[in-house]
Formats: sequence, structure tokens, C-alpha cells
Amino acid sequence: MRGRLGFTLIELMIVIAIIAIIASIAIPSLLSARKHGQEASAIASLRTVNTQEVLFRDGDKEQDGNQDYGMLSELSNTGLIDSVLGSGTKQGYLFQAGYSFTTSEFLWFAVANPALPGSTGDRYFEVATAGVIYYTTGKTLPMDTSTCLAPNAANPATPIK
Repeated sequence: MRGRLGFTLIELMIVIAIIAIIASIAIPSLLSARKHGQEASAIASLRTVNTQEVLFRDGDKEQDGNQDYGMLSELSNTGLIDSVLGSGTKQGYLFQAGYSFTTSEFLWFAVANPALPGSTGDRYFEVATAGVIYYTTGKTLPMDTSTCLAPNAANPATPIK
């Protein structure tokens, strides 16, 4: 009797078919989990921006005698936020933050839009002076530095679990 030295073609094809079935089930779930993680990161980053805007204003971090809010780059340059968020791109989202050009000491606004809508995220986020994070779906949120108000179609955001 000869000993077996390998697998038959049928055995190899069965193993490959099983691996293909498992991959077809797991990959969409993995992509969905990644997208939800990036959305949760965007919410957390906007919470950070919210907190640091208050510290920027109250501590007069520009040291110019004016207690005004800062742009995203100013928050980064003063060390209040990390340089990755300060660059405007973090974990699949594009961030913008700025003060109101008419009343920089009273109003500010920030948005986080997916870099690749549908792929890096489905929700578009924003936060303003009141500190409530809102989201919409299906459209990019522009920076509203004049009124610093959330659009009527926005919903309060909570991280996806």
C-alpha cells in the first residue's frame, strides 16, 4: 500500500469553495464595521473641536487681546488638537472649522464630510457654538460661518453601536 503524499483535486476545490463562502459573508460586514467606526471617529473628533474651541477662546490662545474662536489650523498650531485633525483629514473624513466672520467672539461652526461618500461614511456631521453635533445623509454640508446654524433637515448625532 502506498502512503498519500498530497490532496486530491476534489479536496482542494472543496476547501477553496468553503473559504470563498466565508469571505463573501465576512467582507461586507467588515466594510460596514469600518464605515461605522469612521463615523464614530468623526463624531469624537467634532467633540474634541467643540471642547478646544472653548479653551481657545477663553484662554485667548492667539494672545491678541481678543477672546475669539479659532480656525482648525489655529487650534492645531496652538496644540489644542492633534496635527492629523488639524490637517483637515482624519480617518476618511474631511474636517473644517472656523469662526463667524461677523462675530468671531460669539459664533463658530465645524463640519465633517466623508472623503468618499458611501465608502468612508454615509453621514455628514456638523457642530456649532451650542455644542450639539448634527448629521444629515446624502449631501455635503457647507461651512456656514455667517449664521453658524444647523440646517433644518439635520438630526442630533449619536455614535453607531
